[in-house]
Amino acid sequence: MNFTQAIKSEIFSKDIKSNERKKSFLAGVLRGGILYERDGEIGIEFKLDNELGVQKISDYLLKVYNYEVREISYLKDNRFNKEKIVINLYGANTEDIIEDLKIIYDNNGIKSVNFSDFSDFIDDINSFKNFIQGLFISVGSCILPADNHSEKTGYHLELSFSHGEMASIISEKLLSNRINNKITRRKDRFILYVKSAEEIKDFLAFLGLSVSVFKITETMIEREIKNTSNRQKNCDLNNLNKQVEASAKQLSAIQIIKQKRGLSSLKKPLQEVAEKRLENPETSLIELAEILNISKSCLNHRLRKIIEIAKDLG
Repeated sequence: MNFTQAIKSEIFSKDIKSNERKKSFLAGVLRGGILYERDGEIGIEFKLDNELGVQKISDYLLKVYNYEVREISYLKDNRFNKEKIVINLYGANTEDIIEDLKIIYDNNGIKSVNFSDFSDFIDDINSFKNFIQGLFISVGSCILPADNHSEKTGYHLELSFSHGEMASIISEKLLSNRINNKITRRKDRFILYVKSAEEIKDFLAFLGLSVSVFKITETMIEREIKNTSNRQKNCDLNNLNKQVEASAKQLSAIQIIKQKRGLSSLKKPLQEVAEKRLENPETSLIELAEILNISKSCLNHRLRKIIEIAKDLG
């Protein structure tokens, strides 16, 4: 189960008590549906990911509108190798339900799609939360870096709309509740998206989805631990490379002095350092200082002096 499915499962696990708030939820869900006409009557088709969702929506439709869902089919989604459940609402006062949920409206006897007048479901804060939950069920998705184990994948939550006006209204309402978001255009869709991990946490917390908040927090912690470990490894590697380069430079200088003048030409402290470095070419400065029973700073000073002498010898 990916994170999008986990969020949807948590939404369906919650029971909405009042019929008014059930309406708000259904209004959000059906917003992602496809309207059609059959034998002169309007119907709507929408897709779900799991059986729990079918049961929940069927239950709400029965309790709020006394409507019994009869048309359910299954569709194989080859692109994601999973099955979608297709629900059709048709006949038996379906048009009245769709109109009551503000998905269509009567324009002088002509039924038109409503993209802007759904204030009944968003003015009250709790109804607005249920409306957004329903929207996420139908047009939402969320990706975490752990979803496909790719370092290139970041945090991304989005709601996809067919019309820009509705995306703008929802965006402004979320912003007024301190949920940061932006809108972009993707082909013929308007995408309201939340990009950072903290902002996605705010969005999920706003909807009361504590399990999903915990999951994204856990992912953030795991990723930070991994990044810290990688930074430490890189730091260790850089230090090792510097150590190897420094050691090679020291050994080269000692060999020059040995070949041109002999190590015995050095003062006793420098000669002792040169000989011990030749005997321990891969030893770190700290370890070499311990062998010589001197401080690391003293060792550094003597090695720099040896390198200067080698430079003078050319």
